[in-house]
Amino acid sequence: MLKNILITTTIFFIAVIHSQLRIEIKGGIEDPITLAVVPLEWNIELTQRDYVHRIIKSDLESFGEFKVLSPENMLSLPTNQEEVFYKDWRMLGVDYLVIGSISSTEIEDEIVADYIIFDVIRERILHKGNVIGPPKTLRKIGHKISDKIYSRIQGIPGIFSTKIAYIDKPSAEDQNYNLRISDVDGYDSLSLFSSPQPLMSPSWSPDRENIAYVSFEEGTSRIFLQKLTTAERRGLKLEEGINSSPNWSPNGDKISAVLSKSGNPDIFTYDLNLDEWTQVTKHFGIDTEPDWSPNSKKILFTSNRSGSPQIYEVNIRSNRIKRLTFEGTYNARGRYLPNGKGIVFVHRRNGIFHIATQNLKTGKIRILTDTFLDESPTVSPNGNVVIYATKDGDKDTLAGITIDGKTKFIMLSIKGEAREPAWSPLID
Repeated sequence: MLKNILITTTIFFIAVIHSQLRIEIKGGIEDPITLAVVPLEWNIELTQRDYVHRIIKSDLESFGEFKVLSPENMLSLPTNQEEVFYKDWRMLGVDYLVIGSISSTEIEDEIVADYIIFDVIRERILHKGNVIGPPKTLRKIGHKISDKIYSRIQGIPGIFSTKIAYIDKPSAEDQNYNLRISDVDGYDSLSLFSSPQPLMSPSWSPDRENIAYVSFEEGTSRIFLQKLTTAERRGLKLEEGINSSPNWSPNGDKISAVLSKSGNPDIFTYDLNLDEWTQVTKHFGIDTEPDWSPNSKKILFTSNRSGSPQIYEVNIRSNRIKRLTFEGTYNARGRYLPNGKGIVFVHRRNGIFHIATQNLKTGKIRILTDTFLDESPTVSPNGNVVIYATKDGDKDTLAGITIDGKTKFIMLSIKGEAREPAWSPLID
């Protein structure tokens, strides 16, 4: 039996706003996987405020890949292996079944959620596991179970325990810009930093303990690093002119960014141990929007050096630069897919900005979205979903699409307007 220990982090300086973002499915695949999640047996004296089976249902149905059977449509509600009759579940068209229980442990203020995943078609146990944590973290426990279900069935990591960082623009209720993070389902939205001056370009550290971003609080753009657990902020060495677009390297020791101290905006890297900048590109054009390759050896960036915004790639060691996009007169904000085999970017076609992907080997472009003014794509750490900024009428909001283009969804901002999303890394 595998054991997942749920580690909780207290963020001392932040006010919690529940469910600032809401996911609404706009499309889905024609034949989703059918899953039954039996309500987990509640074996503790505390009042049950959240229901893990509902959290799992919401998680797995988020991106249209699963259809989860409701308990009222089940023929039985088994709580152990002996009570599972595969024939009954096949009659209901169920592909996989999840059962379990929630109990107290010997440690005070700690519960354990035990669960079993069954492959109904093959009549076998696919996985047994448990997640441990305080009762107040029941939603996180549910997300951890969802991650395991997803990974065991789909063969890639689940992303339901990840988080999204984004910028919340000023509104009638709040005149400040806010750097926020939330669970990927929109719950537990937290304001990390608030300022009447613009905030931009959040980027997660690979250990998920810090976020880099740009603030104009000093009257000019400056890059700050902020630790999530303590609110400690550190400004990177300020250079004359533009200091923008920070992006954390996958190995965590450097940050790429855009500086204009040499006259034109160019790509630089910042060594976090030496506290010094190193210039990577040097051109009379504008180089901006850097993104590290998964192996930290290359940086993707946007440049108008060819006359229109296009996406380029620079080798950090040799400084050799390669143009990647040739189709169309506008391609920008490139982001590597986690496997390094493709990129996601903003592509303009017929005057409309779309989110697109490009295979780096073949150069083939695929348009993913058909909405208006789509921008700032961020890729899920399992490479399966893209979230981006778009318009819902006159309102700035976040939307998403699976990388195969089969499922589209919108994350409606309940309060404020959300821009510049950044997806957190996976944490085991």
